[in-house]
Amino acid sequence: MADALDEVEKELNEATRRAWTLVQSTDGRMFTVRPTPLRWSAAECLAHLSISSEMFVPVLREAIAKARQGARKRGKPKMDLLGRVLAWFLEPPIRTKVKTTAPFVPKSTRAKADAFGEFASLQEKLIDLLREAREADLRTKIVSPFDKRVRYNLFSAFRIVAAHERRHLWQAEQAVAELRRVQSAASR
Repeated sequence: MADALDEVEKELNEATRRAWTLVQSTDGRMFTVRPTPLRWSAAECLAHLSISSEMFVPVLREAIAKARQGARKRGKPKMDLLGRVLAWFLEPPIRTKVKTTAPFVPKSTRAKADAFGEFASLQEKLIDLLREAREADLRTKIVSPFDKRVRYNLFSAFRIVAAHERRHLWQAEQAVAELRRVQSAASR
């Protein structure tokens, strides 16, 4: 069981490292400018991840508290079918664009340091919850904060969060790379 949860923790830490690298390697303007009017900037991608984590944290916290009351299943945690499908779908590169619902759309962009600080703080909360989940029945179902009709198990929820982070960090990196290409072409 520890191996699967350790892997998720590594993925969350890797997402924090990628976000830090992006923030450190990008000037403020390039971080906040959209590569096209219909695509998010790197800042918006990071803000979306923070909004998503803010919505997930209480759901995960409640599910863990409930799951810790029940009997803990031994053995390797398993994702349920819906969790596997969602995690696969979210993995980059983006196969299909999906418009997010209004509560998850960033309303404004923030300075790089503020955006990263919020993201990193929420990552720490997610990792703390993951560690708490080690003593819980990871088969416990949660209701997705994205869509109240969707339910998957607690282990799937953590895998979905990590895949979602990879998707939007990839999107942020692509936005910056595209802006750099345009800037480079313009300076020739």
